[in-house]
Amino acid sequence: MKKIIGVSLALVLSAVSFAQNEQIQNKNGVDMMPVAGEWGVGMNALPVINYIGNAFNGNTANFNMNGNKFVNYWAGNTLFGKYMLSDDNAVRAQLRIGQYNNTYNNYVYSDRASSPDSLVLDTYTTRSSFYNIGAGYEFRRGKNRLRGIYGGEVMYMFQRGISTDYTYGNGYGVGNMAPTATSWWSWGGVNTEAPTAERIVSQTGGNYNGIGLRGFIGVEYYILPKICFGTEFGWGLMYGKTGEMTTRTEYFDAGQASGEEVIWRETTTAGNTGLSIDTDNFGGSLYMMFYF
Repeated sequence: MKKIIGVSLALVLSAVSFAQNEQIQNKNGVDMMPVAGEWGVGMNALPVINYIGNAFNGNTANFNMNGNKFVNYWAGNTLFGKYMLSDDNAVRAQLRIGQYNNTYNNYVYSDRASSPDSLVLDTYTTRSSFYNIGAGYEFRRGKNRLRGIYGGEVMYMFQRGISTDYTYGNGYGVGNMAPTATSWWSWGGVNTEAPTAERIVSQTGGNYNGIGLRGFIGVEYYILPKICFGTEFGWGLMYGKTGEMTTRTEYFDAGQASGEEVIWRETTTAGNTGLSIDTDNFGGSLYMMFYF
C-alpha cells in the first residue's frame, strides 16, 4: 500500500513539474513571462497588423485575417483581462456594457396648412443595450517564448431588444383619416413620406438572455518582456432565449360610438430559444496581451 501511494505521489509531482511555466529572461536579464500578482489587459491585434501591412505595400484592403474581433463569440469591443494567481495559473474575465440611444427627426408637409412651406416634425427614437460577462480559469505551460494556455470559462450575454417610439406631426381627424407620415428604416434613414392609414407607435420586448460554457486551448508568443501575441481555439455551448415583442399601432375609425376615434392595436411576436454547440475562432482571431 505504501509503495502504491509513493508511486502515485511521484507521478503527481512529475506531472506538476512538467506543467510548470518556467521563467526566461531576455539578454538584459529582464523577465519575459508574467508572474503571480500581475494583471494583463488584451486588445484585438488584427487592426494593428492590417495597418502595418497597408503601410508597407500601399494597399488599403489587407483584411485577409477576417475582420475585427478578439475572441469571436463576443463582439469586437468586449474588454478582456487576466490576473495571475501564480506563475502557472490565471483567472480571466471579459466585460462589455453598451447602451445606445438614438433620435431621428424628419420634416413632412403639414396636412392642415394650405402652404407647402408649412412643415411638421416626425420623430423616431431607438434604445438598446448589451451586456457580456465572462469568467474563466487558465493553465499555462512552456519553457521558451512560446507558451501554451488552456482552461475553461462561463459566459452570460444579455441584449435588450431594440425599443422604438414614434411621434408624428400630422394627427388623425375626420377630414384626415390617412395623415402624411414618415416610414423609417430600422437604422434611422427615411424610407417614405406618404399618407398612412395605420402607423406604428412603438415596439418593446424581444430581450435576449444567453448562458454558455467554453473550453479553450491556445498559444502566446512573447515578443518583449510582458508583451505577447496570442490566439486560441475553443469549443463550447450557448443556450439562449429571446422574449416576446409587442408592437403597437394606431389608426382612425370614424364609426366608433364612444367617440374615441383613434384606435390603438397591439400585436405580439412570439419569442424563441436556441442551443448551439460548436468550435470557434477559425476565422483568424489574433490578440495582444500586456502584463504589468
